[in-house]
Amino acid sequence: MDRYTLAVTSPDDWNTIHNALIIDSNEDGIPDRKVTCSDCKEHSSTRGTYELTEQEANEIAKHPKVKWIELSPSDHPYVYPKPEPATKRFKKDVKIYRDISTGGSNVPPGITTAGELDRTNWAVKRVGIATNGDSWPNVTGNPPPIFDDISYSLTGKNVDVVIQDSGILQYHPEFIQGNGESRVRDIVLDGPYYIDPAYFTSNGYTYTKPDGRTGITTASAHGWWENSSNRSASFSSAGTVTIDNNYTVARSIGIGGSAHNFTSGHGTGCAGLAAGKNFGLAFEANIWNINIFGDIMAVETSYDVLKIFHQNKPNVQVGNKSRKNPTVVNGSWGYQGRFNSNTNVSYKFRGETGTFTGNDAVGSGTGQLARAMKEGLNNQVVGAYKSWSTSSGSNSSDTAGGEMVDAGVIFVAAAGNNNQRLGIGAADPDRLNYLTTTVGSDPRPEFPSGTVPCGHRDWMNPQGIGFNSTTDYHPVICCGAMEEYIGIIGGAATYEEGQAGYSNNGPGIDIWAPADETLSAGIWDTDETNYVRRDDANFADRFFNGTSAAAPVVTGLVALFLESNPSATSVEVKNFLANDGSKLLPDSEWVDQYTNASTTDYWTESYNNRGALNKVAFDPYASDTIPSISGVEMSGVSYTQA
Repeated sequence: MDRYTLAVTSPDDWNTIHNALIIDSNEDGIPDRKVTCSDCKEHSSTRGTYELTEQEANEIAKHPKVKWIELSPSDHPYVYPKPEPATKRFKKDVKIYRDISTGGSNVPPGITTAGELDRTNWAVKRVGIATNGDSWPNVTGNPPPIFDDISYSLTGKNVDVVIQDSGILQYHPEFIQGNGESRVRDIVLDGPYYIDPAYFTSNGYTYTKPDGRTGITTASAHGWWENSSNRSASFSSAGTVTIDNNYTVARSIGIGGSAHNFTSGHGTGCAGLAAGKNFGLAFEANIWNINIFGDIMAVETSYDVLKIFHQNKPNVQVGNKSRKNPTVVNGSWGYQGRFNSNTNVSYKFRGETGTFTGNDAVGSGTGQLARAMKEGLNNQVVGAYKSWSTSSGSNSSDTAGGEMVDAGVIFVAAAGNNNQRLGIGAADPDRLNYLTTTVGSDPRPEFPSGTVPCGHRDWMNPQGIGFNSTTDYHPVICCGAMEEYIGIIGGAATYEEGQAGYSNNGPGIDIWAPADETLSAGIWDTDETNYVRRDDANFADRFFNGTSAAAPVVTGLVALFLESNPSATSVEVKNFLANDGSKLLPDSEWVDQYTNASTTDYWTESYNNRGALNKVAFDPYASDTIPSISGVEMSGVSYTQA
């Protein structure tokens, strides 16, 4: 007997299947006994978890109203690929530019200290901030240091920016407001009080945090999520989720101002680039953390939590309107599959099938990797090694993510750092490419048993959440990494933008954003070679790169748009980014380092064809003038396109 999660094809079928399982039913394909429902998932209209034998699960899978059934990912975390941060770091000097000053009215909020005067993220320059007539892109040389005030038309105020990652150091100076309070809260540990304060106050479950804010005990926070009786009556029907006991303040957002143990400073860096007071575009946004690393929360569970949080958060007063804050989630992570050395691998590449042998990547330091998808692709790949982005960890994660997006959550995702082509659409030649793997398989009928699709957005989490095969629409915003490319033409240096050599690419990329040579908040680290600057309290700023850095830059830009358009849908957000929030760079300002498909480098690590438009993140709100973007509302006044 084991726990299986199943989903039906439509919400209309849910009661039929659920009721047939929990009673002694004689329906074909349904066990002739009362099945225990261990998790009815009240927040979902299509999913539930049941205690079944393997044989019963196999029979239920054949039922015409059952979309899929699989072992519960929460119970079997190693059956499915685990999410990994999509980070790439480089050991080289960082360029430091200043985006704040000691005077004037246009500096970010909070008290500027002497130590903060050189705290900067020059990515804000590269997404369109204009100062002294010098606006991005700058192709004539490195952008100069910024010494003057920068005017911000929007700041991300009254927008909830969620960092779905490794945790955030809540008392890092980058997140401290002028009143001394942190802007960082954890959805699991602080969200229940934000949603339902009366319950915690009346039961004496509150305490005062070091910065003066109200916190709630970890046990009471867990209880609120797990049992509807541990809430005010008005939230009894919101749905419940099980929270791992290891989801604690120390593991997720730190204690006091001390460093704590999580996967590098990844989540802290993402938070800084999206909404840090010096590093981020949305420097007045509310910052929320949800931790999916360190085996303390399954991705499926995090999506369910985010859905409940978004739907049940309180209304806030904004001007003369009362509304819920919009929610934008940053997912700078993905799944990776690997083969052990000497593993026999079968593949399908554009209709051609074959085999190759997995090998270790010498000196990679990242564990066991695989040979290129097909050794000798057009005789271009010779001894190339790679890891690859896989499909989602589970169908449960896909479905939960789709429900989250359908509930109104805006989702921004890192494209990944595997130099892979991400296709899109049913007609894409790479739609059904696959590899066999030793870390699970994809049960969907398009792929043979034991295989993992690769290189296509339909099947890549989180980029493929909410994919609609009928409309060919992806509500998730997929972000590639761009870098400054310094070339030599006629003995003189040229400065252009280009796809970072490691970034996934292709038509599945929605937008490119600056990633290399960005600086953000981090946790204390003794590694001085990777650029670490810290104060006397061991708070650090760190060099931050990869598509992990590109995604939060876009998340910050989306937060600015949501501040002015709080009811915007995923469609409207993507339309904004495509039409007003990005620039299509001409070839004279964009460098493709892999223009010749006959070279080995073009195919190294992947089966690349490139193909993404040169659409780069651009902030139309960072200027001295009132934005004139169609449909944008500011201070109760609606503006139209100039």
